Amino acid sequence: MKPTNENLEQYAHAPLMRMLIAVALDGSTMTYGEGKDRLESEHDFTTIFSPKMGYIVGSMIDRVLWEDDEAPLLNVLMVNQGTRLPSDGAAGYMADRFEIPGLREKGTDHPRWEECFDDAAHEVYEYTAEDWIDLYQRTFGQQLTVEEIAAERSRRKAGSEEDGLKYGRIGEGPNHEALRLWVKDNPSLINTDYVDCRSETEVTLDSADRVDAVYYCDDRVVVLEVKSRDSNEADFRKGVFQCVKYRAVQSAMDVRQDGYVEAILVTETPITGEIRDLLRLHDIRHFQAPLERN
Repeated sequence: MKPTNENLEQYAHAPLMRMLIAVALDGSTMTYGEGKDRLESEHDFTTIFSPKMGYIVGSMIDRVLWEDDEAPLLNVLMVNQGTRLPSDGAAGYMADRFEIPGLREKGTDHPRWEECFDDAAHEVYEYTAEDWIDLYQRTFGQQLTVEEIAAERSRRKAGSEEDGLKYGRIGEGPNHEALRLWVKDNPSLINTDYVDCRSETEVTLDSADRVDAVYYCDDRVVVLEVKSRDSNEADFRKGVFQCVKYRAVQSAMDVRQDGYVEAILVTETPITGEIRDLLRLHDIRHFQAPLERN
């Protein structure tokens, strides 16, 4: 299919929005090159020249804002590979949203560019899957399900190499599963600051690492590794370094300049002084969950 404006508006807007919804829920970004490659390979477009991607994402967000002028600026998650910032084309939308006319003219050279970009990204990352489903259906008049979003999130991280990574919870014990689900369902019991956070379990990062639980909060992202009552000292030590890795990957994924990622090791049994020192060294918090949970 030729990438004419008419074809792009008719056949690229909806799939591009689904891709960016997946990116938003993962707390990540998509480069213009990634978007171009996926539209070509998955949606049968012939070669889309890179400058055309600005038109596609711009006309897509125009369509969204026509339906809801207070919708998050999803287009800011489409970024340049080198800078991980959107192009100057996003400046006009942020100028209107934050009532700073100078952004439109100066773009990335404006002194408040990064501040406004972070604020726009905050708004996007705060939206839940249910919010996106409602907005998508109002914009395109098409159904979008939670299952389709989950498939899109998996698709964007799927590689072709057989690298030994195992997906799924093969061999997960009942105590680990129970603790993992309890952590997912009770963020406010881990910390009262997390009461309004969106929580997910078995979250696959862009590195293909799978995290037991992630809390997506207004001002931070929290990655949590759980170790049940079946774990020993070696498991706890491994959990510390899993937290280190997950925090680093999630930090690299988050496009906000002030994006803050915390890591927490959750256990059901007390940890030793050695593990406590290791956690302190790497600035990782510990939470001991109660053994009896109703």
